[in-house]
Amino acid sequence: MVQSKSYLICTDKTSVVGVMCIKVVGPYKKKIANLGELLIVCVHKVNLKRYVNLKARFQKRFRIGALHRALLIRSKVNFSRARGAYIKFNQNNCIIVGKNFVPLSNKVFGPVLREFCIKWPSLGCAATCII
Repeated sequence: MVQSKSYLICTDKTSVVGVMCIKVVGPYKKKIANLGELLIVCVHKVNLKRYVNLKARFQKRFRIGALHRALLIRSKVNFSRARGAYIKFNQNNCIIVGKNFVPLSNKVFGPVLREFCIKWPSLGCAATCII
């Protein structure tokens, strides 16, 4: 579970490495986010090797301090599937998305849950590993 001021690792092809959650987007002043929920994040750390290779318009978009929407795809808290199996990851990871939950990059590193790929097919196309 993620709340405001939580530090997350961004696992997509953008040059962003570390982000901090500013707000959990949801009804009724929701304060804690579970897997598959939308967050407002601020860029804290950038991979300079990738950042230099980006085009100028993308460098402006992903500089430190920029605000983005992010989708929480991996969490340390157990996620229960329909048949009773539980899945737990080692760290909290997110990907940067647009307004319609479309990833801004064309590649997502690491495993992505099958439920998210069914819910958002664009995320399934960008994922390298689906579990």
